[in-house]
Amino acid sequence: MLDLNSDDGRKFLAQLKRHEGAKRNLDGRHIAYRCPAGALTIGYGHNLDANPVPGIAASSQLTDDQADRLLSIDVQRYAEQLDLKLPWAKDLDAPRYAVLLNMAFNMGLSGLLGFKNTLGMIKAGQYASAGAGMLESKWAKQVKGRAVELSRQMTTGKWASI
Repeated sequence: MLDLNSDDGRKFLAQLKRHEGAKRNLDGRHIAYRCPAGALTIGYGHNLDANPVPGIAASSQLTDDQADRLLSIDVQRYAEQLDLKLPWAKDLDAPRYAVLLNMAFNMGLSGLLGFKNTLGMIKAGQYASAGAGMLESKWAKQVKGRAVELSRQMTTGKWASI
């Protein structure tokens, strides 16, 4: 699991925030919106339809601190699921583990688990092949630059940005 207070954890959170983006009102507060998949979303990609939060509704506005806390809770939940379903992922270096966590956050753990060949290559240490496989997916066509960045990160084991 990635320690979100470590240097790698901060790099992951910054990358994830950039990838997820956020909708804000004129005062800078986070506001709810419908993501491209149609889910009611707030903060940095928190799906309110799938994961309702007491006290947060379509009309809610969040401060940056509230959005950051919600993001940390979401990341923790996905990391626990990832570690349960892919226990070998904990042995990856932080940038590669972060790729899997980022993908799970983006498409859900079930979506990530659909990358059977890619996951097999990662488990076997075939990172360049895994990175290439990521780019051949329907997901890559949907998220474009995010996929390019994460593929590069998987291939090199170094934090990447676009």
